[in-house]
Amino acid sequence: MLDYTAGMPIDELAPRISDIVEALEAWNDVDQLFQQEAALEFPEFGSYEYGGAPDFSTVFDYENTLQLLSIAILLRDLRSVSRIIYMLRTHRGQDGLFEQLIAGYAEDENNLDTCVLGKPFDILLQVFYEDNEKATLNLLHKYLKQWYSAMKDHPRWYNEHLKVNEEGYAGYYGYWSFEAGAAVFLLDIDDSQIDHLVYPKDLVDYARKLREENRFTSRENEVISVSGCVEGGQPCRQTGFWETPAKLHSRAHFAQGEIMPTFSDSQYGSTIWQWSTEQ
Repeated sequence: MLDYTAGMPIDELAPRISDIVEALEAWNDVDQLFQQEAALEFPEFGSYEYGGAPDFSTVFDYENTLQLLSIAILLRDLRSVSRIIYMLRTHRGQDGLFEQLIAGYAEDENNLDTCVLGKPFDILLQVFYEDNEKATLNLLHKYLKQWYSAMKDHPRWYNEHLKVNEEGYAGYYGYWSFEAGAAVFLLDIDDSQIDHLVYPKDLVDYARKLREENRFTSRENEVISVSGCVEGGQPCRQTGFWETPAKLHSRAHFAQGEIMPTFSDSQYGSTIWQWSTEQ
């Protein structure tokens, strides 16, 4: 984001998004281990169930997730978009704006009319349901006007442009409502009248150019969606890495048809294997 703010060519920035999504996956994997260990230490709160690490109830996690997803959409990096959706599969059906952003990439649709955090995100959500062009632009202007003030609880960068130290350094790396840009791109809205300092117009133009030229930053889809789980003692359904809350650090590779192990001494009872988010 700092390089984007500094004006680095988007063609040079685009290939870097994949590594950033990889870093999110690494954080998510560590969080799963934490959740598993917590479930073993405090069984009274229930057994471990997979849950994507980002917490949509905090503006920090929510906005960061929307920004990353929206950048991947605007860069037409379908593989990264798919990886984010798969990682956050447990967040489905909770937030209307997230659902609308991924609607064209997910196998199923969840049309919700509310956002977890409410304002101002529900204003942008209305854009996806508005048919009148003038009303749509009014909603976008309203959202962009309220966006920065709504970030006052964002612990990393809010007002960092006012905190330059004596050496000339600050935590500022750019204020961008990438999710507004993604909405404009997905809905093919005329943004010629949108001139706001947090609106990433050049990135939206870049996305449109890629679409016109039928180009992608990445279009391969390496994320394998495996519905359900596999019980220990049953054959593996898909070659890859699997994990089970019945044993700490259980992540292992199995071939399709291989019999999945059972841990009879586990306090969980049955051994249920789940597809690992990292392959």
